Amino acid sequence: MLSRNVKRALLDSRWPLPPTFLLPWAATLTTVSHATEASNIPPPLVNAGQHVSPERLERRHDQTSSDTPSAASILKPANTSTPPPALSESVRTLLPVLAAQGPHYITAHLYDRPYLLTAGDTVRLPFHMKNVEPGDVLRLNRASVLGSREYTLKAAAATPALKSPSMSSSLALDDTTGSLESHSMVMSEPGLSSSGSRIMPPHFVPHIAAGKVSYLDERLFVCRAVVMGVESEPLRVKEKTKRRQRKIKKVKSKHRYTILRVKEVRVRSLEDIEGGREE
Repeated sequence: MLSRNVKRALLDSRWPLPPTFLLPWAATLTTVSHATEASNIPPPLVNAGQHVSPERLERRHDQTSSDTPSAASILKPANTSTPPPALSESVRTLLPVLAAQGPHYITAHLYDRPYLLTAGDTVRLPFHMKNVEPGDVLRLNRASVLGSREYTLKAAAATPALKSPSMSSSLALDDTTGSLESHSMVMSEPGLSSSGSRIMPPHFVPHIAAGKVSYLDERLFVCRAVVMGVESEPLRVKEKTKRRQRKIKKVKSKHRYTILRVKEVRVRSLEDIEGGREE
């Protein structure tokens, strides 16, 4: 019924057009022609048809270049990297003597564990070092002692953890009222003299500097080790039992250890240190 009405409306021109929703999808498209008026055209397209002289283009380019800051006018951030500390006079005097007398030994620290090493030693670490493969060369830059047969270079003592200022209160009897009054005062900071100057701690205090280690300047020496491989211990089985229980729990463990071989232990010269050469 619906299709018959649509067909009759299309054949008979006297009948008005049916509603849009009764027509196919193509009939919903508008057939009104839109004239290209200046008000409907975007400004960039309107200006595209105008002729601009070369002098005007150059003037506009100069104006835009003057508004934008040039690369030379932009301030660069200041270099915040601090220069390395200078060597003391005693180190500058005795370091060449230590470098001339070999062979050298070093107390290197790996994960806060000290290892006394010389060139050619083989070390089995008590753990499995990750992210390394056999053949990798490691630079050991944490050391507390560097020496030879007659000379030894040690790192400075660790700074002790001094206590913070504390408050102390005392009771005093007031002669006029006969009552007790409390008076509080700030105790002087440990490590400060009466004049306010800092008192330096001694070279080694066992109960203060326990567990603290200071390291040598890594510019003074070169210590390299080669990763040889990984060793595994034999499989261990531990039986765990509990009282009044017949169940026996077996725990298996097979630890792996990294093997290192010290390739080089050398004291650098003053020319290399002051020249900033990387090794």
